[in-house]
Amino acid sequence: MANVSHELKTPATSLKLLAESLEESLGEDPEQSRIFAAQLRRETERLATLINDLLDLTRLESERREVLTEIVDVRGILVTTLAGMRRVARERGVALNWKRFGRAADFAVRGNETQLASMFTNLIDNAVKYTPGGGSVEVTGGLSRDGREVFVSVSDTGIGIPEESLSRIFERFYRVDRARSKETGGTGLGLSIVRHIVENHGGRVVVESVPDRGSNFTVHLPRSSV
Repeated sequence: MANVSHELKTPATSLKLLAESLEESLGEDPEQSRIFAAQLRRETERLATLINDLLDLTRLESERREVLTEIVDVRGILVTTLAGMRRVARERGVALNWKRFGRAADFAVRGNETQLASMFTNLIDNAVKYTPGGGSVEVTGGLSRDGREVFVSVSDTGIGIPEESLSRIFERFYRVDRARSKETGGTGLGLSIVRHIVENHGGRVVVESVPDRGSNFTVHLPRSSV
């Protein structure tokens, strides 16, 4: 609760100050008023994202592990997610690449489509946000050598993660660089959500990273033969 209160207090304080500044500038400085209004919108979006992530994480943590019976095509979820991320990557000057994923049958898992879409969105969005302009993000996927697992890797040429932080990045609200996270709109909850979704699907997530060279997150999910 202390962490949640602290995280909510920052944007709430910013909104109050911006609203007061906007009120003072109305009718006197239209240009400055527009600037304050734009900042208000960004802070409101950040607060809404934080609240939505908190709700998602709370639901994932409070519910018992879901019994997954639906057969889901991971390849289809990836294609849809990547299409939705194109604009964000283009705006940041980051090349978003992916290889052909092969047959749908090779990407069948028992899962929750909404959760898996959220997981891949978080991973790809993080990779794009923490990759400087001119860099690239590549998504690949396939079957493990024994054919029992579906894997999806998200690799970037971004800022990377220090070795001492690798064991903590899936903790709630943990940020490697708080200033950079605030700049990109990060809530510090995305990777916690990823971890819970992976565990709910009986899988695992592995991360490798080198500072200033990039990161690679690989999700392994049990393959369904049905």
